[in-house]
Amino acid sequence: MAAPSVRPMSAVTAGLCIAAALVLAPLWAPLVLAAWFADLLRPAVRKLERALGGRRRAAGALVVLVMVGVLLPLVGIALALAAATQDLLVQVRAAIEGQGSLAGALLGGTRVGSRPEMRDWADLVSRYGANAWRALSLVARASASAAIGALVFVVALYTFVVDGERAYAWLEKHAPITREELARLAGAFRETGRGLIVAGGGTALVQGALATAAYVAIGIPRAVIFGPLTAVCALVPFVGTGLVWIPLAIELGASGQLWRAGVVVAMGAGVHSLVDNFVRPILARSGHLHLPTFVVLISMLGGVAAFGATGALLGPLVVRLCVESLAIVADRRRQNLAPGE
Repeated sequence: MAAPSVRPMSAVTAGLCIAAALVLAPLWAPLVLAAWFADLLRPAVRKLERALGGRRRAAGALVVLVMVGVLLPLVGIALALAAATQDLLVQVRAAIEGQGSLAGALLGGTRVGSRPEMRDWADLVSRYGANAWRALSLVARASASAAIGALVFVVALYTFVVDGERAYAWLEKHAPITREELARLAGAFRETGRGLIVAGGGTALVQGALATAAYVAIGIPRAVIFGPLTAVCALVPFVGTGLVWIPLAIELGASGQLWRAGVVVAMGAGVHSLVDNFVRPILARSGHLHLPTFVVLISMLGGVAAFGATGALLGPLVVRLCVESLAIVADRRRQNLAPGE
């Protein structure tokens, strides 16, 4: 009797692995983010662990609590910015359709050149902060998936911080590839997270902060909207911050505010380029994504089209792992070739 071509246990294992992947697929985003942040936070956990006399779980819990305390206000700011951006886009669209002026949409109703006063900040908080709070409350009440995702992120972050090394050791023992190949894929995974979060995110935050300070200094009424938007757009390869400062400079020039338009152009074309050339290489020492800029852009756009907003992270990750796996296969083929072949 001939032996079957595929052993039954191999088929069962493959089927169960596919089933497990389908079960975990809806939660890939918080799991991947938790793994990336755990990798970034591990040095801090080790230092705190030594300070606490080897209490790793206590150190991990403290670091995770601090991390969550930092992320919660950022989520609120992001929701407020989303509400303000939506309002801005509605006004821009209305101006394009002839209902109102583009200057009124981009520059607001406040006189250009007047710096934001306390009542302006209070109005911003009351308008967009209330929208953000309502959106956050709505998400908390109506979106079970968002609540589950947040819970998974926090629990996974703590688990990866505390037991990540043990989990990787288990994976080394049971993965169907060699340790060297697993190490290369793990390195590509870490590289993608550090490249997107440290190099890309850090550079974007610096550019957004500088833009906000400059726009407030020269009296752009919506500086607190355009500044954070600059940070968001800085994450987009090629066009980047030009999505914000180019139309703003054009409208300022058309409105006769030539020196302010010049400052905006100098900030966009000059200062942001300096940040890209000097700050990004410094941050890239801790994380650099080894993919061409065009590939990063295409993978982000394709990821968003396929998976929604979170695809901006999944797209580059999948492409980077694919590139590394192809390199592993090519290296294995070259090693298997006999000399002279």
